Amino acid sequence: MFRLTLLAGSALIAFTPLTSAQTLDERRLDTVTVSGLQPVATDTLTEDVAILTEDDLAIRDTPFIADQLRAVPGVAISRSGSLGGLTQVRVRGAEANHTLVFLDGVEFSDPVTGETDFGLLSGLDIDRVEVLRGEQSSLYGSDAVGGVIAFETADTGGFNAEIEAGSRDTLNGSAGFNIAEDRYSFGGAVSGYTTDGVDSAGLDGEKDGSSNRTVLARAGAALGENWNISALATYREADSQFDSDTDFDGLLNNVDRETESEQVILGAALTGKTGALDHIFRANYNEVDRTNLADGTYTDSTNGQRTKLSWSPSVSFGDDTVQHTLSALVDHESEDYERQSTDLAFGDPNQSQSFETTGLAAEYRVEIDAFTANASARFDDNDGRFDDAATWRTGAAYSFGFGGRLRASAGTGVKNPTFTELFGFYPGSFIGNPDLQPEKSTSWEIGWDQSWERFTASITYFEAELEDEIYTAFTPTFMSTAANRAGDSKRSGLELAARWTPTDRLDISGQFTSIDSEADDGSDEIRVPADTASLAANWRVNDNGLRIGAALDYVGEQDDFDFGSFPSRRVSLDAYTLASLTAEIPVTERLAITLRGSNLFDKDVTDVFGYRGPGAGAFIGLKLR
Repeated sequence: MFRLTLLAGSALIAFTPLTSAQTLDERRLDTVTVSGLQPVATDTLTEDVAILTEDDLAIRDTPFIADQLRAVPGVAISRSGSLGGLTQVRVRGAEANHTLVFLDGVEFSDPVTGETDFGLLSGLDIDRVEVLRGEQSSLYGSDAVGGVIAFETADTGGFNAEIEAGSRDTLNGSAGFNIAEDRYSFGGAVSGYTTDGVDSAGLDGEKDGSSNRTVLARAGAALGENWNISALATYREADSQFDSDTDFDGLLNNVDRETESEQVILGAALTGKTGALDHIFRANYNEVDRTNLADGTYTDSTNGQRTKLSWSPSVSFGDDTVQHTLSALVDHESEDYERQSTDLAFGDPNQSQSFETTGLAAEYRVEIDAFTANASARFDDNDGRFDDAATWRTGAAYSFGFGGRLRASAGTGVKNPTFTELFGFYPGSFIGNPDLQPEKSTSWEIGWDQSWERFTASITYFEAELEDEIYTAFTPTFMSTAANRAGDSKRSGLELAARWTPTDRLDISGQFTSIDSEADDGSDEIRVPADTASLAANWRVNDNGLRIGAALDYVGEQDDFDFGSFPSRRVSLDAYTLASLTAEIPVTERLAITLRGSNLFDKDVTDVFGYRGPGAGAFIGLKLR
């Protein structure tokens, strides 16, 4: 109740910096936010950034945003069983906690695990996604080793709602509104999702279901001619059932296990101009509570909190030939961790820990006719918890007159150990290692973008090397712990993407990725498919809103470990192809019937050894546009 009250209070004072909806839309079409301290024009990028628009997201029309990311080169999804179960996203073969995630400019990642559980990220009305692959620690500090993903929620004016029901007793729905005046705006949304799920253990026993609820509020005002204030408040709660290895034989058992999660995110931003300087002030708060139950009885809980304050000034100058932009950033982040447990058989797991980091960053961009270059650097003071870190990134691009564009970039990244890796405690199976060192990565990429009137394509080759990789090591007592690898892990790959618009009503897009990912001993990294691909089509049949979408998403073979044998053995998980089909059929100008089919070939889907994913599904709904 306290969190709901806090959310409601925040909504009353929240503001979104809009002078008009049209201004925001134009800005979003021409710039991206993940590549710089200030928004960066898409035709000046020196790294590969994938953008999924509202039309792209409509093709799969899934409530789980992780499945939308299958359309992005270099991204792999690992789902542990049912929809709503633990879902990890790996970018360019990096670990799941190497990707930084933002929601409307506010960091979404879990303060405890350092990653985002995409199984809990559903039901939000997302209408734009930006995905940057490669290190970006020179701007964001720790966590941005594999890349950065930014989600933006829809702000379409008026009232909208949607409800859908289908296979596995699935029901999901949402409703929202946005009101925009000349100087003020206000919006809010609620959503919910529930499903009976599947038997993750594959033993024909009880099903593992999930449910979640979300409330989001935002509003905004222009403060005079040059200043705007904005804020976001969202509250999420989720319940996820799962199977676990209760007899410690390395295989799942059909048991009653459940995790209850709550998340509160509050964010505020003040943007404006004094003289030649542009300013962005931000204040963000993110709290995650997670409680585990066994047979309906409390076993343990964790709480993580992240508070971050930042200021980023920027100045641009030049003439018609040369344009310069200098930006800086100072931020302070504090994270708190608390764990409580009733199991004291292996020691006292109850503890409280905290981190603090102060970061200083600078960025320079220059545009000289068809040439663009940028460089950024950052220093992080980790307050003695870890070694201080210095990271950098640089890139350049040149646009040719025939629609071609050559780009290249290189940089370094750092990832501090998470609370779980340092202090985690799971009786009988895992104990943290407080002596861990941060992971460090260096990478480079080179790419070509080509654009014709109705066809665009890109190709990117990258290489990355990770030092002090943190992995799960097993002790002589059969307990596991986190440890740093002695050698370096190497990753390289080729990413292809293309889009063809043969008519004004039809879009066809696709991607192919091939990744070679090796641990320090030369073996393949687990849960990193060697190949992934997707092909999608979006057909806007007429002007009345009739639309049909279809997609094929291929996931190649990948390795994992079978811990049901001793010693554990490496296994290969079969490749699979997911087929989806969606349709939106107008009934009136604003009301439409929605149809959605997922995994239409009813393929066996296993991303994590021992976990069975959902088969074919069919869903029908109503949408108020």
